[in-house]
Amino acid sequence: MTAEPLLSLRGLTVDFRLPQGVMRAVDRVSFDLAPGEVLGIVGESGSGKSQILFSLMGLLASNGTVGGQAVFQGQDLLSLRPKELDRVRGTSLSMIFQDPMTSLNPYMRVGDQLAEGLILHKGLSRSAARAEAVAMLDRVRIPDAAARARRYPHEFSGGMRQRVMIAMALLVRPALLLADEPTTALDVTIQAQVLDLMAELAREIGTAIILVTHDLGVVARLCDRVVVLYGGRIMEQGPAEALFEAPAHPYARGLLQATPRLDEALTPRLGTIPGTPRSGGAMLPGCPFEPRCPLRLPVCAQVQPALTARGGTLAACHLEAER
Repeated sequence: MTAEPLLSLRGLTVDFRLPQGVMRAVDRVSFDLAPGEVLGIVGESGSGKSQILFSLMGLLASNGTVGGQAVFQGQDLLSLRPKELDRVRGTSLSMIFQDPMTSLNPYMRVGDQLAEGLILHKGLSRSAARAEAVAMLDRVRIPDAAARARRYPHEFSGGMRQRVMIAMALLVRPALLLADEPTTALDVTIQAQVLDLMAELAREIGTAIILVTHDLGVVARLCDRVVVLYGGRIMEQGPAEALFEAPAHPYARGLLQATPRLDEALTPRLGTIPGTPRSGGAMLPGCPFEPRCPLRLPVCAQVQPALTARGGTLAACHLEAER
């Protein structure tokens, strides 16, 4: 028997009210996440990746509205009152933000920031919470963790601050960890260490991860399944191995062709996707990738393709249906 999904998104939409009208950033996104699974959400900047995470955390901008369902551990996150959502965020749901420097309080010592969540949500005493915070800093390989816990964020390097964010997110042992471009600002060596650390701790604790990134190398290293997003809609989703081996959607193929590979001979130029990325907007009748697609058909501009099985993945494309 298949286990119940930890998270089930159904028809998730995110709209923003702007002076020029309503912009739809996420358009009817649906997927399931199993306990302990690592899911990657990829796509160009502006495709709606981060807004999915912000909607789950209840952190949309004040001009944003969310629709659909996001059932997590049997309750719809989108319908919870703020106090109810606070309890979920402090115990079962955590997030690593893109920029650790702006996510950490510059006026609080690092150890106090980590201990705060345990005091508020787990009821630990201050001394017990600080002891656990120091232990977690040691787990994420912060040297001399006890001394470092007494320092402020500006006294840490970028890689160390990101490790602090991972420690903070995993300290409450969440069932689901949301990671928004967690390695963007790091050099390649530190990036690899941070990714391995996330995977190791998540496996040990049993935490599922949704990883938002534009880096396909990160996805290949860490993820079990992949969702490819464009213009707020899912273009393709499926097991990472199947999608990397034989992507079915032209956009997914374009992303892979634009990524250098170590197992192929160098070519004079990497592949490119012509045209300008679409970053949300009004609801379109057809495929949002149609203006840039080299294989577009007349039907693509008029009818939105449904996600259908194409080999080992699900793809939203009319191309195969016409052949």
